[in-house]
Amino acid sequence: MAIDSDDIKVIAALVGRFENGSEPYLGATGDFDGQGISCGVLQWNIGQGSLQPMIVKAGEAVVHATMPAFGQAMWEACTSPIPRGLAIVRGWQSNKKLLAGPRAELKALMGSPTLRQLQDDRIASVAEKADVHARAWADARGTAGRSKQELAFFFDLVTQNGSMKGLSFSDVAAFKAAVGNAKADDLICDWLAGTGSQMWGHQDAHKNAQLWRDAVGGAELDLLVFAYLRSQKSVLKARADVLNRNGTIATRRGHVHAGFYDLTELF
Repeated sequence: MAIDSDDIKVIAALVGRFENGSEPYLGATGDFDGQGISCGVLQWNIGQGSLQPMIVKAGEAVVHATMPAFGQAMWEACTSPIPRGLAIVRGWQSNKKLLAGPRAELKALMGSPTLRQLQDDRIASVAEKADVHARAWADARGTAGRSKQELAFFFDLVTQNGSMKGLSFSDVAAFKAAVGNAKADDLICDWLAGTGSQMWGHQDAHKNAQLWRDAVGGAELDLLVFAYLRSQKSVLKARADVLNRNGTIATRRGHVHAGFYDLTELF
């Protein structure tokens, strides 16, 4: 199943819920993570060199047209070595937060037709990789084709967590066979309820334990089990945080970073 425009819309909306609010394409944040600035749906940034190729491909004329006051500096930041680029964009900030002027112009740049298309192209490229996982998952479950939820689940997992860590549906089937299908969610929710302050997101985890217990089944339960198994391969302090986000996508509802998310209208 090829990636289509509806798939991209779902993915952008999903990522936007967690990262950029209601305008995911226009996202523009400061140096909170040491990357200078982060822009767009997938928070492409200066520090890792992921934003510069997109801006260069858009062209200097687009940058100047959408950033009349800061365009020249932005172009220099994106065509210079990374340390110079970081120095430039850090000059637009106070306490690692973008000032109103550069933030407004960055949003205009990222929201321009050219940058929207370039963002969609980047999303589609990653989505194609996630689609391979989603189709393999659907085949293993014996369903006719992958759903938009499954595509979104594996897209977010790949972009946020890096990899599958060798896990597949067979691991989910083995887990359910070992603990019993009816007990799978209980084991996961017991683990969430028992997380302590040494883990990021433990308060959200306690809420999700109550929300998800005896509330999921079928395809959602399989994704939740996979989310749990994947979380256990993360570093200890991140495990609850990873499961909170992946589990929210799996069940369509959940608590992440002190916010409640209802994704039922997305897929």
